[in-house]
Amino acid sequence: MTHSAALFRAHNVEILDYPLDGAIASALSVCDEAIVVTQANQDRTMNVLRELRRQWSGRLKVITHSWQYDRQWQEEVWSVGMANTDAEWLMYHDADEAVLDPEPIKALMDDDSVNLIRFPFVHLYATASYEISFTLTHNTRLGRRSAGYRMRNWCDDEHPNRAVCQMVFGAEEKNAHIPRPDVGLVTTDVPILHYGWCRDARALAISQDKLRAWYANGSGLEDGRIPDVEPRRFQLREMLEKGRAKPYEGGHPGYMSDWFGEHAQQWHEIEAVA
Repeated sequence: MTHSAALFRAHNVEILDYPLDGAIASALSVCDEAIVVTQANQDRTMNVLRELRRQWSGRLKVITHSWQYDRQWQEEVWSVGMANTDAEWLMYHDADEAVLDPEPIKALMDDDSVNLIRFPFVHLYATASYEISFTLTHNTRLGRRSAGYRMRNWCDDEHPNRAVCQMVFGAEEKNAHIPRPDVGLVTTDVPILHYGWCRDARALAISQDKLRAWYANGSGLEDGRIPDVEPRRFQLREMLEKGRAKPYEGGHPGYMSDWFGEHAQQWHEIEAVA
């Protein structure tokens, strides 16, 4: 199979409760290597990364790079990751995501007619047993380097909320979230599972506070401090009654089980009142 690499950004993963172990396992079930870009952390993220690097024995590369959270920070991190691999296939993978079934994806990467692979998204909400409808329904996350595509983030002043930003691989024009079919684009039915909305309630609130600082206030900057916030109120019963959430009927990758176990008590309490 053609050499492939997944690109990550990892920052304060313990404070923000990202399932990085599972996300790395997911990426390496699809790709040959994973490139993680990190910077100065306020928790044990570097220790976690060192242990994962030992665990994956040569398949995980950790790059330290300092960035500012302006509107171009994601593209900057992607560029650093791409500069540290000669992989033909490049994948963008978040630290709170997992690919449900890697085998069909690897088969597509072996097809010479395929240049871009677009995934549907399932956003788990409150617990791993429920999902929520969300603006990001599909995203082009895998691209062939030799086809000339690069990673872009179309967040700007017209769409300052990250929730409506399509982090796309290969868009040639603004708003071209779905590249033309003649460029070798394939939309798979294998979903990426997004676990960001069922993290620890306080960690999720911290993330939301930081996202507002990065995007919604227009400055694109934040001061690096961990904000003092109230835990997220999931209001699962209300979300279900309004039809915004529904039971998730699909499966989960086995490598997420440890993270699930860490959240069992929180999820039990949420579901008990739903």
